[in-house]
Amino acid sequence: MQAGWKVLLSGLLIGYLVLRATSDPQFGPLLAGRKDWPVLLAALPVCLAAVTITILRWHLLVHALGLDFSVRQTLRAGFLGYLANLLPLGLVAGDSLKAVMLIHANPRRKTEAVASVLVDRVLGLYALLLLAAGASLLLPVEQLARLAADDRQVIQRLCSVVQGVAVLASLGLGVMWIPAVTHSRLWDRLEHAPLIGGVLHRLVAAMRTYRRRWELLLAAVGVSLVVHLLYVAAVVLITLGIGLGPSQRPAVGSIFVIVPPSMIAGALPIGVYEVTITLLFRVASPPQAPPNVGLVIALAYRLIQISIATIGAGYWLAGRREVRVLVEEAEAELPAGETLPTPLTHSEV
Repeated sequence: MQAGWKVLLSGLLIGYLVLRATSDPQFGPLLAGRKDWPVLLAALPVCLAAVTITILRWHLLVHALGLDFSVRQTLRAGFLGYLANLLPLGLVAGDSLKAVMLIHANPRRKTEAVASVLVDRVLGLYALLLLAAGASLLLPVEQLARLAADDRQVIQRLCSVVQGVAVLASLGLGVMWIPAVTHSRLWDRLEHAPLIGGVLHRLVAAMRTYRRRWELLLAAVGVSLVVHLLYVAAVVLITLGIGLGPSQRPAVGSIFVIVPPSMIAGALPIGVYEVTITLLFRVASPPQAPPNVGLVIALAYRLIQISIATIGAGYWLAGRREVRVLVEEAEAELPAGETLPTPLTHSEV
């Protein structure tokens, strides 16, 4: 999808949500009400820590392959990628920009460079699924019992879907770990298959690259779990700081179920995350809570994202000409049929 259409769709989704929210008599007082600013502002360094650790996780994977890329270069590429995901720089996504910057420093090792970005993304998403599945198993029974029958059914179905996908993902990664599977010629034949051929080719190449480094991949999954817990903690801080009374807040256990699926929804245009978290907060919150409290939390988080993206904007301003060339190269070298999968823009998993 073209960047302009993404921005247009995102604007329409946000506008629709805000329009619907204005019909809620509790929405205005919630926005204008008294805020606990120290608690709200504490969410910013928590999110910044999560983004920084995510970028350094990628550096761990890059370093393991012996690629020439310093921590300073990794941070620059990572924050520029974060900016590209949030505010489209041309047609290129942040992962493609990171891959091109890494290829620039290692022109003869393109396969390994792309593999490091793809494996970093896959492991982050896998850890997110594990966290969501684990949290769903720990959801307090008494919290579910307080919900209306329809709302309880929605939460239970969501938990079942997350658990099922996590199991399938674990089985899939386990199968890909078998040498006879990853080195099968069948994958080479599927490389030219429509729609999925390019993605399968890159995924199998990445697994072939890292198959012998299982301890490194486990460490990356562990780091990813820490990152996702930081994001959940940030949403908890926002929930505590926006002015809700104790009787209007969902249980902390519910927030652990709400946040991971919402983060997965962040893979879609801006606005889908807001829709998802608004609905999930509505289901999991007490009856007396404002119906659109999730939208307020989502908007607060978007402001935090924009604040963090100013770091990437600083790198952009410091080398506008060079970054513009890199963006153009990313669009040229990774065309539509071969681009890396669309990243989770909400969380940078």
